[in-house]
Amino acid sequence: MPQKAYRDVLLKPRARVAMARGVDLMANVLRVTLGPQARAVVMAPVITTRAPELLTDAGTIARRIIELPDPYENMGAMLIRQMAWQVREKVGNGAATAATIAQALLHGANYQAAAGTNVMMIRRGIEKGLATALEALKAQATPMDDPEKVRALAIAAAGGDREIGSYVAEMLDIIGTDGVLIVEESSTMRTDREYVEGLQWDSGYVSSHFCTDLDRMEAVIENPLVVATDLNLDRAEQLLPLLEMVLTRKQAGDRFGGLVIFANEITGTALGLLAANHERDVLKCIGIKAPGAGDRRVRILEDIAILTGGRLVAEDAGDQMESAGREVVGRARRVWCNRDFFSVVGGAGDQGAIRSRISEIKKLLPTAEGDFERDKMRERIGKLSGGVGVLKVGAPTERERETRKQRGEEAIVAARAAAEEGLVPGGGAAYLACLPALRALAETLGHDEAVGVRVLMRAMEAPTEWIARNAARDHRSILAKLRAAPPGHGYDAIQDRIVDMTEAGILDPHRVSRGALEFAVSAGCMALTTEALILTDKTNPAVNP
Repeated sequence: MPQKAYRDVLLKPRARVAMARGVDLMANVLRVTLGPQARAVVMAPVITTRAPELLTDAGTIARRIIELPDPYENMGAMLIRQMAWQVREKVGNGAATAATIAQALLHGANYQAAAGTNVMMIRRGIEKGLATALEALKAQATPMDDPEKVRALAIAAAGGDREIGSYVAEMLDIIGTDGVLIVEESSTMRTDREYVEGLQWDSGYVSSHFCTDLDRMEAVIENPLVVATDLNLDRAEQLLPLLEMVLTRKQAGDRFGGLVIFANEITGTALGLLAANHERDVLKCIGIKAPGAGDRRVRILEDIAILTGGRLVAEDAGDQMESAGREVVGRARRVWCNRDFFSVVGGAGDQGAIRSRISEIKKLLPTAEGDFERDKMRERIGKLSGGVGVLKVGAPTERERETRKQRGEEAIVAARAAAEEGLVPGGGAAYLACLPALRALAETLGHDEAVGVRVLMRAMEAPTEWIARNAARDHRSILAKLRAAPPGHGYDAIQDRIVDMTEAGILDPHRVSRGALEFAVSAGCMALTTEALILTDKTNPAVNP
């Protein structure tokens, strides 16, 4: 067995200081994106001939920072980086809020630890305070049942962009929160929206080799050919005739963007063949695992085939991929997927066949066994009959267009999150409304645990503080006024005044506020209880057997 060699070991208090420096550096970069008057971050491109990137999404900014020069500070920075990306992945927004709370939490706890307070008791107090804060947050949540609330939320999530926010709210009103909403760059300077038929399911690509956007780990093909089968594809020989037929169509002038295959499994040399064609740019490909299980999986694959105008290559019918003809190949305007979801937009299937399929499913509804099966059948009806809203974002320059596209995506994510768990007062006001409950909790605890609760209380004021700072206002006077204001009041950075955030239409999704707080406490407590930092020497000969 090889032995691990250690280059250096850093113990407290130096370890805690180094960790805090790394946390500060990462959090200081992310918190400038907080609030309606936030700043942007410009990042140098990997290829020096390209223009710098203008980024406003904290999760993406954190993802792009790969490593810091100081290896000890890098450990703290990477802790916040991982937390920020998890917040973005799990709740869609709130990465800057989480980083700001985690930083304030660590600073306050380290100060108390230096004064002699037991670190583990501080952590226990913080965790008890978190449970109380989450209950108080949940009590503030209200359902998203008012179109004006949806519009206000979308505008706020879009960084105050009223045009994008209004379009997103309109699309949600027409399609519903369960519909498919996507954001595309417009070829003109004009921002507009359109509605097309489509469906979305919770299953993703079989391999990350098919990704076309490595930053977001997503795969997109415009105008693809689509094939659906319930067979297991594990041999290259199964796909060779299909690929030859597709390439022949391409050589004959058929202007399609690539090939998307939905299958029960895609493994072995079959997966290798698709990945090789994709990476060598011979034929753009995406292999997607069929959603569902058992008989329901077959029905969903039939839905996809009908929607795209193809025919399912079915095992029960004795079909083989080797003998599949042109009739099995469908078409779509766009197929998008990540590791968890896929969407098919603008299927070329016959509308009469799609309506017939919907009628067939509706007739089977009364015979379904149990509520679960009925719900799944209704879900299929909704996906076949529901549309897709496409927000086409335009701007004078490419960088501004990318920034506005990010805002549109953030508005959609925020609206979906609000539909799931409701809305709370925005701008950090929901956190401020939790402080009385935390103050009451602190009075019931011992000294060291009460210190932890107070540290959490101060950290929960940090988002409001930095919203005010980013608006170039005196955060101290603003926080002092808010401490005396009724619950639900917060700071409106656009109007520069203290208002009832719900009446002013400044709202946040409860899911985002909850998730940001949970992840921030987790990361902050992890950094707080770190007593040693260890570097391994990867180049030391002692690591070899």
